Formats: sequence, structure tokens, C-alpha cells
Amino acid sequence: MPKEAEYTLAWSSNVQGYEVTHGLSSFPVDDTTSLQFWLDRADTFHFCSPVGHTCTLRRETKQRGGGYWYAYKRVNGKVKKKYLGETRKITLAILEDVARFLVDPVPVSKPPPVPKPPPRRTPTLPPFAKSLESALRIYGFASIPKKRDLITRYRDLSKQHHPDMGGVHEDMVTVNLAYDYLKHFVK
Repeated sequence: MPKEAEYTLAWSSNVQGYEVTHGLSSFPVDDTTSLQFWLDRADTFHFCSPVGHTCTLRRETKQRGGGYWYAYKRVNGKVKKKYLGETRKITLAILEDVARFLVDPVPVSKPPPVPKPPPRRTPTLPPFAKSLESALRIYGFASIPKKRDLITRYRDLSKQHHPDMGGVHEDMVTVNLAYDYLKHFVK
């Protein structure tokens, strides 16, 4: 049987702040040193926020010293548990958030579906055959062009066939190979 909480840390409308109650005595607690001082001495306590969210907190110790806090709450017949960490990390705002979370956990949204890759497109340019005729056909020239015309056409074909612009990788390779071949013939 779990140990009952000796202490209660609850919002007091009389004090307009949190109070720790132990038996018949109570004293105010705030986020400054009084909360940390008190948590260093307590092992378990019941928490109640200003809006009525509640939970039980327990300090669990490690074999090599040091302790850490967990918050527990029974919801719909199941015990929910939330790790809070070391005493120095606990604040009243964190306690309020955890008490709210144990009652109304944030729904875990499903990850967005992985988009299907676009269907593989087939190259539209004829393959480069390492010949002047093949390079001219790819670039659409009837004869060897001037250097300026070749560069202009290369830029146009690059914009049209570059994979980042929606083109097919193989077409861009063909454009580059044909360009490298043609640039040896232009003046």
C-alpha cells in the first residue's frame, strides 16, 4: 500500500497564495527559498492548484544519492505518472502545469503523413552520343553556334531541365555533356 502524503500544498484563498498544511499547522510557501527549503525536507505531498487540479508528488532517491520528483494521479482507473526532476528545478508554476497535464494531457498529434515521392519522370532529351551531330541536335542548332549563343542556350536548357526546377537529372547530365563537347568547337 502506498504511503499517504503527510503534507498538502494547496492554494489558499485566505492567504491568496500557496500554503503547506501538516496536521493542524500550516504556513505560506512561495517560489523563493521557502518552496525549495520545504521540498528538501518532504518526501511526499499532495498538491492542489487554484483551479482544483490535484496530484500527489513523491521524491524517489537514486542509489548514489540525489533525489528526483514524480507526480502521480489516478485518472479513469489508471495511474498516470510524470517525471519532474530534481528539487531545484521545481516551481509552483511547474506543479500547476503538471497537475493540469495529468488531468487533461495535450493530445499527441499524429505526425504528418510522409509525402509520396513524385512519380519518376523519364528523360525528354535524346541521350548524348559523343558526337558533334548529337550535341547540335540536343541544343537545337543546325550548325556550330557562336560562343554567346551557346552560353545563352545552355542557360535556357539548364533552367528547363535542372532537377531543382522540376527537370529530370538525366536530362541535365545530357545538357552538361553536350555543352562540354560543343564548347571545344565554338569561337
